[in-house]
Amino acid sequence: MELVFDKIGKRYKNKTALEDVSLDLNYGIYALLGPNGAGKSTMMNILACLLKQTEGRITLDGSDISAMGKEYRNILGYLPQDPGFYPNFRGYDIMMYFARLKNIKDPKDKTQKLLEFVNLADDSKRKYKEYSGGMKRRLGIAVSLLNDPKILILDEPTAGLDPKERIRFRNIISKIGSDKIIIIATHIVSDIETIADRVILLKDGKVIQNDSPSELVDHMRGKVWLTEMELTAAQDHVLEHTDSNIVKSGDKSYLKTVRDEKPFPDSYECEPRLEDVYTYYFDESGVNGDHADDKI
Repeated sequence: MELVFDKIGKRYKNKTALEDVSLDLNYGIYALLGPNGAGKSTMMNILACLLKQTEGRITLDGSDISAMGKEYRNILGYLPQDPGFYPNFRGYDIMMYFARLKNIKDPKDKTQKLLEFVNLADDSKRKYKEYSGGMKRRLGIAVSLLNDPKILILDEPTAGLDPKERIRFRNIISKIGSDKIIIIATHIVSDIETIADRVILLKDGKVIQNDSPSELVDHMRGKVWLTEMELTAAQDHVLEHTDSNIVKSGDKSYLKTVRDEKPFPDSYECEPRLEDVYTYYFDESGVNGDHADDKI
């Protein structure tokens, strides 16, 4: 299966939300990473055929998805940021409702299996409004899997979740990612660091990088620095420099800085992580300039 974005653009009267987005996706887990306002939700809505692009087209195995109609919808699963489920419906009722909308054969059996898969079988009789944030997200994933989609879109799926639920989410996605194209739009690096096959960086509506997590991290070698510093001085520094954050180890404080040049004479290199990639490309201080044309 091959999903191709061919020079996708989306323009409004006074704003360009997406510009010249070209991607070639096969089976695997893709993380669409970028700050709020980068164009992630716009891109997901176009892929879900909820929004029409201004330029370009998206094809699945050579066929334009906008012309495929039901054939495309039958293989698509989508979890928006806010699913808008009825608050007084029980979890089981919501599953059955969407199973019937999707014309699922044997909906009771499918519903039960998916509720067990996302660990909600024991809570299926509770009303949706009684669910925690993590339970709501897991129910949303279960609904999106009802038709056994080959393309699964998850828009900010872990927003507001605690660390335990984030781990549970990652485990669920890892289990289903081998025979699907899964696209996770997020601005939370830790959600995708260990599960994504590729990371797509989106900034101001443009794809600025598209590579494996390991390759993106390798590119950061020689750009991540530690400097031992008094805590108050470090705190003052990070208030003015978005390329830096504070790291504590025992009773010592360190300033971690992500930039091309050594920030202080006594700074030394440290091992980069994917979160440093995010800091480098989405730094708002302007220290590192524009990396849209960087080649990895």
